[in-house]
Amino acid sequence: MRISSTPSRRILVGTALTLVAASVAALLVWRHVGSAPAQREGAGDRMSAELLRAAERADICTAANAVGTGLRAEYFSGTDLRGTAQVVRVDEVVDFDGAVQWPAGTSAPAAASVRWSGWIKAPLSGKYRFHADAPHMRVLVARKVVAGEGATAGELVELAAGRFYPVEVVVSQLPTADQRIRLEWTAPHGARYVVPKALLNPPTETVAAPRV
Repeated sequence: MRISSTPSRRILVGTALTLVAASVAALLVWRHVGSAPAQREGAGDRMSAELLRAAERADICTAANAVGTGLRAEYFSGTDLRGTAQVVRVDEVVDFDGAVQWPAGTSAPAAASVRWSGWIKAPLSGKYRFHADAPHMRVLVARKVVAGEGATAGELVELAAGRFYPVEVVVSQLPTADQRIRLEWTAPHGARYVVPKALLNPPTETVAAPRV
């Protein structure tokens, strides 16, 4: 009895095509991997790689310390923190515009000011640069002005990982609603970002003492 060879030929053809496709895919992967070091030699690629590493580290800093609650915020109806605070609350982060929800029956003042205070914890040991881009703003760490009005330009602050430092952010006159107010720093690994809730605590004795 004669057996047809057609199925065998189809199997051989299919196998050959599969091998060709696998070879092409392997060649493309080899070319991509082999060319990666050359591409990283460019300044733009090195910068991109560094920014990626910095972003990953910043994310780790936030996720690894998810115990913070934010800073105490005191909003005053006059400039320079005059009078009694009209609004006192805990703000998880300092990242706001000039619009404030004042108490019911109270109209928004023509000029106002705000102070955030509490503790800030460094996720990494090293030198930090704080930023105060909004007008009439200053940042104090351990009672020293480190950014904004009265600070030395480009000042760096040495912080130790895991330790709490007293922090105060003062805006002596709230800007217009389109001006952002942010507590930002550039961390030792080079990434600049808003200090997250995880690293902020209000001024309270329940904050654990720093480990030496």
